[in-house]
Amino acid sequence: MENNVIPPDASAALYFLPGQYLFETFGENGHRLKALSSQQVSRAFRDLRTDTGWLDRSVLRYCEAAYGNAMLSYLPAGSRNISVKCSDGVVRDITVPLPTLILLGKGRNYYLWATTARNVSEKTRLAVAPLPNIDDARICFGKNEVPETHPSTLKRVWKLILDTPFNGDNATGKCQTGGDVRVLLTKLAEDKAKKFPTTQLIVSTSTIGHAWEAIVGGQRYDRRF
Repeated sequence: MENNVIPPDASAALYFLPGQYLFETFGENGHRLKALSSQQVSRAFRDLRTDTGWLDRSVLRYCEAAYGNAMLSYLPAGSRNISVKCSDGVVRDITVPLPTLILLGKGRNYYLWATTARNVSEKTRLAVAPLPNIDDARICFGKNEVPETHPSTLKRVWKLILDTPFNGDNATGKCQTGGDVRVLLTKLAEDKAKKFPTTQLIVSTSTIGHAWEAIVGGQRYDRRF
């Protein structure tokens, strides 16, 4: 103990001793020690939850909890290289402008939306992502192995979303003109469009904050998202 330096802002410490655990608290009235059982220590860490709150970067929010990690991220609007499996079965590589995309991961489940907003925050209104293979915002990855939600896997998840060919599954109802959204994406690529037409987005009254509370907070998932 005498050889260890206690960080000045520490309020407590946990010691692992042969056959037991000791919990020490630091305060103005001195140090207090309390013996803990393995069950008590396990319960404490099981209930531990960390949450960054709302951030200002491409990772908007990250939370670690017993039910699994959760994270919000966004990809700014811009031209993206994607692959589209057309109705004739041919996979075509196209460069197409996409709106800003919002990604929410919880465990191994991922949800994707779009937005017309330039500045993304918890109050940003969500829109339907104009892409196939998304059912009520939840991404269908097919047989691809999806990593657990974590900041270290974020780039891999985005790459998996954009590199996997989009087919005809859940391809309708993704834009204002209706029909198969692959037709719109292909036309934008052929026209060499610079920006995705935001008038094509189906905008919801729900916000990023609503989605977080519903999916991460344990509320019933609302199809309005």
